[in-house]
Amino acid sequence: MKVVLISMHVEDGNFETNWKEFKQRFKEALEYNPDILVFPEYCLTGFREWDFGGAKLYDEIVERVSTLAKNNAVYVIFGLLEPYKNCVYNSALLINREGEVILKHRKFQEPMKFCTGNTVKTAKTEFGKVAIIICGDLYNKRIAKWIRKKKPDFLFVPMEYSPESGKISEEDLKAMSERAKLLGVKTFIVNSYPPGGTWVFDESGNLLSQSKGDKLLIFEV
Repeated sequence: MKVVLISMHVEDGNFETNWKEFKQRFKEALEYNPDILVFPEYCLTGFREWDFGGAKLYDEIVERVSTLAKNNAVYVIFGLLEPYKNCVYNSALLINREGEVILKHRKFQEPMKFCTGNTVKTAKTEFGKVAIIICGDLYNKRIAKWIRKKKPDFLFVPMEYSPESGKISEEDLKAMSERAKLLGVKTFIVNSYPPGGTWVFDESGNLLSQSKGDKLLIFEV
């Protein structure tokens, strides 16, 4: 299984600019013959408090990304805003090689203006069982219980994390490592740029590989 983690630049509220960036980074990743491409949290719309306008693009975004996945026979994981009745979920999808959505995760760890998820699901692939959580979910106690219950082989974490310092610190890396160890699963994390960064941890929380800024990270299991 070859995974490419893509820390793309995301411009809040500018779908067409983000779509051009998404396609360009997608094209770059294809040069490495990947099985799975992973993008950050709400990577095609960004999110500016409390502008939920990007949720209106949900169907169009799913259609466009599904077409890319199908045309290139790859899996794609990415985050987006999902409208639901009178509120919005911060969600992430896994689209398979046929362009079908086979897994959706709705973020638990969100302020009250969002709808929040209440379960973790998994999807079977030829590589094993996959789960997705989003950003702050990594530190959520209920999420930890679900992950230990579901026992995925691989956990993917789209993220949008911008610390006040503007840099990912050693303390941030230590926190990620500790959570990967607690969850007991090989964990792939991709953050939007800036500040960017991607990380892969093993089941014991050891950092296996990382990239800084908006550089691609290619990791083969």
